[in-house]
Amino acid sequence: MESRSCMDKMQESPGMNTKCKILNLTVADFIVRTAYQMGKTPLLPLFAAGLGANTTFLGLIVSASTLTGMLLKPLFGMLSDRWGRWIWFFIGTLLFSIVPFFYLWVENAHQLLMLRLLHGTATAIYGPVTVAWVIEQGKEQGSIDNNCAERLGWFGMARSAGYMLGPVLAAALLTVFEPEVVFAAIGLISSCAFLPVLLLKNRRIPVRPSKSWRLQFKDAMRSGFQTVELWFAGLLEFVVYIGLYSTKTFLPLYALSA
Repeated sequence: MESRSCMDKMQESPGMNTKCKILNLTVADFIVRTAYQMGKTPLLPLFAAGLGANTTFLGLIVSASTLTGMLLKPLFGMLSDRWGRWIWFFIGTLLFSIVPFFYLWVENAHQLLMLRLLHGTATAIYGPVTVAWVIEQGKEQGSIDNNCAERLGWFGMARSAGYMLGPVLAAALLTVFEPEVVFAAIGLISSCAFLPVLLLKNRRIPVRPSKSWRLQFKDAMRSGFQTVELWFAGLLEFVVYIGLYSTKTFLPLYALSA
């Protein structure tokens, strides 16, 4: 009888396999989101101001990564539908880990703006890929709706924890180190996410329905533009994030000048 590894046996248990996948997804997202938020506030506004960015350009720098994510998330979501989740999950983690080291060579505000656009590509990948993967775990338990909201709740809680922990860690490090050193630390912390990401790798490539690029793009656009609920939810997030990012951008500068 052919011997089987513990991993192979675990793959035969859908419940256990699903829990392990969600745990690895959540841990990886928590790590990179914590590190990414370290680079957003209070670090990024202070770093940009130190490079001579005025108020308007500072707002543009902070919003640049969000602009990249807004434009590219549908594209990377569509590519992950076509080629599988894991490869894009790995690429996103790679960007989260490498890009922070580029901040060490930034010399002016315009270079910082370009780098923020590149850094936003990582969030553009992680956003749709991780959420889709969490939702899909219900398939292994017989129904995609099985505990779907609960899975998203646990996943969202870990992500929110990263949003809270990141700024605290960045502020603590800034009391001791220069901003460039903190960016290097962000890259090192992000690289820790490779462990759960590699544990997610499945040797069996998922077979996905073959569609032409044109038909897939057409279906994606129709689904996005014709779904009223998406527009309503997007409008609510738009209003919330205007206030949130305005505060996160300028509050550190006001605190220093007070």
